[in-house]
Amino acid sequence: MFQTDVPSKNPIFTYHAPTNGPLRALLSIPHSGEDVPAAFNPFLTSDLRAMKEDVDYRVNDLVDIPRLQGSGVGVLQAHVHRVCVDLNRAEENCVMFWKENTKGVPLVLKEASAAEVQSLIQRYHRPYFELMSSLIYELERLVPGKVAMVDLHSMPSAPTAYHLKQNPHQKTHRADFCVSDQKGKTCEPSFIARFVSDLASNGSEVAVNDPYVGGFVTTFVDRFRTNNIQIEINRRIYMDEQTKELIPAKVAVLRPHLTDCLIKGLIG
Repeated sequence: MFQTDVPSKNPIFTYHAPTNGPLRALLSIPHSGEDVPAAFNPFLTSDLRAMKEDVDYRVNDLVDIPRLQGSGVGVLQAHVHRVCVDLNRAEENCVMFWKENTKGVPLVLKEASAAEVQSLIQRYHRPYFELMSSLIYELERLVPGKVAMVDLHSMPSAPTAYHLKQNPHQKTHRADFCVSDQKGKTCEPSFIARFVSDLASNGSEVAVNDPYVGGFVTTFVDRFRTNNIQIEINRRIYMDEQTKELIPAKVAVLRPHLTDCLIKGLIG
């Protein structure tokens, strides 16, 4: 098990520990990483644009991490590209799961052997969840009642052909935020309601469990004594989805609002 006082030395992720007192809550950012370790090069396309299509692009820059740290929120930020290892999926289908991106462009050109897959799981998937477990155990020790956690993501502004294939009945319009609790399974109603209210307080549109209900992280964390949700940010409200670039004026509005909502929702 990882020691929670030294995990920032791990190149697979960064753990931003609280800077003003003990750990009080946790934020996970598993899909914003863009690093492709050399171990994956024999298997993946060299088309960087195709690889970038489904990254939760710079979600870590949409929150004020020092402010979160100062409020007692630990931030666990992954660096490895989700096409290499998808940290929002279970071990059995996390390694190079995305054979093509959501626009249908091939990503995985060669399959890894079973032994190679197990090695990649051991090196790039398990450490994230070992550290997450250590942090939640620490929170259970420090925090009375249920431990608070958010898993933070971004989503395309409209469903792609891939999404429509998975759920042909989903809406083509997506809200500014989608908050998810596995349809009521992973938190108390008041916990998710607070995030819905705070996120909507600036006029943003917020949907609950639509189009996403949560992923492997929310299910994994639910084994602990937690209130935990997933938040998806509509990419339309902070980036140009064609050029894959942040829009500074939009980020300047979103960043303080989202940070405030996370601090209020996680810490109270």
